Amino acid sequence: MEERLTSSPAVSGRGSTLSWHSWIPRLRPRGMTMFGPLLVISGCLWADSPQDMYKAGNAFYASRKFSDAAKEYQAAADDGLRSWVLEYNLGNAYYRSGQIGKAIVHYERAFQMNSGQGDVIYNLNLATTKAGDPELPTTALPILAWRLFYFLSINTLTVLSSLIFIFLVVAAGMALAGKPFLRVDLAFTPALLFVLLAVWLGIRISFLEKPVGVVVSSVAEVRSGPNTTYPANFTVPEGRRVLILKEQEPIQGWLEIGVPQEGLKGWVPETSVEVI
Repeated sequence: MEERLTSSPAVSGRGSTLSWHSWIPRLRPRGMTMFGPLLVISGCLWADSPQDMYKAGNAFYASRKFSDAAKEYQAAADDGLRSWVLEYNLGNAYYRSGQIGKAIVHYERAFQMNSGQGDVIYNLNLATTKAGDPELPTTALPILAWRLFYFLSINTLTVLSSLIFIFLVVAAGMALAGKPFLRVDLAFTPALLFVLLAVWLGIRISFLEKPVGVVVSSVAEVRSGPNTTYPANFTVPEGRRVLILKEQEPIQGWLEIGVPQEGLKGWVPETSVEVI
């Protein structure tokens, strides 16, 4: 079992303020065991297709060659393979190779694809806690509310709300044609369910609209402007999640970030932060 860290690597220094209304907090998971990569071992270590790269990554991971596994998994992802399992295994490989920032990036992506998967939730929470960025409920009721909120993935919510909407449209059409198959009083329940699912889906989507990144360098020096000639006002440690700001025109090679916990913002090289 990996050690859980409760202390937070502080954001040090001073910088320009970041207004809190520009930040939509994202709930983070809590609780779970470490590692249980979903491996399908393969002897094919050199391959061209994304599937073969993924299998090669599994073989490297089984041999505890975690950096090599991460390279193969990343190559499969770069070549178009999309799966929460791949992102989860990428997170495991990066975590095991000591790259906590990149591990959090891929755990977050796996979580976005499959927010109800227990292993993903556990490892994401473990990695973010180690990075000193827990931001999670600490009591039973908030934890329960969080788990219920993320129990269904966005894709599942979309499918369910679409099916109920189609059902209601068909029912209304049949009623207008004089062939009702659903009494008006009984239609209240699916209509209410549709509204609840639509609101739930809308809130979940709104949480994804604010671009969030993770510091992937050992430390990010945040400057007052998009150039090394500007002073570094504060630093952000590896693994911390930051808000990607788009209030100004993008500057090639630089990102403007916000650290809402401390109310700070500034500029970092884009190599220091990876957008989730």
